[in-house]
Amino acid sequence: MFMFLFLYQICICLCIIITMKIMHFLLKAIPYILSIAGGVFVFDFSQKYLQEPGWIDLTNNIAASLLAIPLVFLFYDYSNFLITRSMKNKLHANIISIVDGYLFKILEQIKHITQIEHITVPMQDLNLNYKKLDFNPRYIHALAKHLQDMEDLLYKSDKIQVLEPQHTQVLSFITQEINQILNECKFHNPPKEIARYLETTLSMIDDWFYATGYVKRKQSHVKKK
Repeated sequence: MFMFLFLYQICICLCIIITMKIMHFLLKAIPYILSIAGGVFVFDFSQKYLQEPGWIDLTNNIAASLLAIPLVFLFYDYSNFLITRSMKNKLHANIISIVDGYLFKILEQIKHITQIEHITVPMQDLNLNYKKLDFNPRYIHALAKHLQDMEDLLYKSDKIQVLEPQHTQVLSFITQEINQILNECKFHNPPKEIARYLETTLSMIDDWFYATGYVKRKQSHVKKK
């Protein structure tokens, strides 16, 4: 019974979404349809009821204009769509690259704090020993600065909605964890607790690089060179 109700709710949601998309499409298509219909009507009227060549030419020109208007606007909309998509793709790639840079700077500070010699992407077999954590104020200050820079970038990119929702979500989790690390260090809480947040942060940073296809992007960049 529960499964039936669940499927029923899903079907209703899908129907609503499809209906809304159809309505949206129809609303956008109404001006074009009216213009085409008007052009056909004017041309048909001139052929059936007008006798003077001057009036026929005039109405034919009006009909041609009405028929041409949808084509002009469709061409404009399509060109604008291609340009906007191209710019958005380039902006998206640039922001992804900038975020990568911030995350590598953050990883550099985490490497100093955890005293792990090598942190590579993708991350594997990271042995984090909370007894060896080094909370040098210089590392903590640098970590806070890189985090602030990344949060500023996220705030700006969120306004123009460049990043995909899942990417924004991962970055939000990363910033939350790093803020938690900074708070734990500020109040001198036990290293074991801080180590747990560090492990989560490293895992989420790894998720970011996996979600954005960092390895493939790096290989593609190397091939271009």
